Amino acid sequence: MQPIQVFVCDDDPLFRELIVDYLSRESDLFISGSAAYKYQLLKAIEEIPIDILLLDINLTGNNYDGLEVAIELQSKEPNLKIIVLSSLDEEEVMTHAIAYGRVSNYITKAHYRDIPDAIRGVAEGKGNLHHSSAGKLMRRVASSYEEELKRKLTTLQKEILRYLQQGKSSSEIAELLFYNEQSINNELCKITKLIKGKFPYLEWLRIKKHNRQQLLEMSIQLRLLE
Repeated sequence: MQPIQVFVCDDDPLFRELIVDYLSRESDLFISGSAAYKYQLLKAIEEIPIDILLLDINLTGNNYDGLEVAIELQSKEPNLKIIVLSSLDEEEVMTHAIAYGRVSNYITKAHYRDIPDAIRGVAEGKGNLHHSSAGKLMRRVASSYEEELKRKLTTLQKEILRYLQQGKSSSEIAELLFYNEQSINNELCKITKLIKGKFPYLEWLRIKKHNRQQLLEMSIQLRLLE
């Protein structure tokens, strides 16, 4: 049986060294690499095989950029399984990691000794939660958060986003929907505020109100157009 390829991403060098050394003692686990920052991780994902990613929530200060990575990767690398290993135990952060980042498990660093079994469980499709309920629970949490955002979008706003996805400009959308261009721009600002308001603690969600491409990408990543 091939060992499980594990990659560790954590900006704390001492903890990173600890967890790499600890996991290296397990004969069925292979540490394919480690990184401290987002750009190093994304580069590694393109170059080396990874089955399970151990990911810290904060990679630079308190910016929650680990959560940013998780959200990006769940659409770019759908087969990559992510286990969050973080000192943060806030319920909202945990819920967002599962709901939007689609992480397979969330474990606080105080319980790092449970990581080998957690990795094996995720690799087998079980996770630390009992396999009969884990999948249903995570799908339920993810679905409820997605639906909450979708409910807050008006029909007009959804139409605007779909036209944006087709490459239409504000003026073209205005003509198609029988609105003036300023009204379309106002609705785009409202959508931006809605998404940013859902993640008030994330620096990376400072979407500029006129950056339509970034807004569209975020809407797709958060499954608002499905």
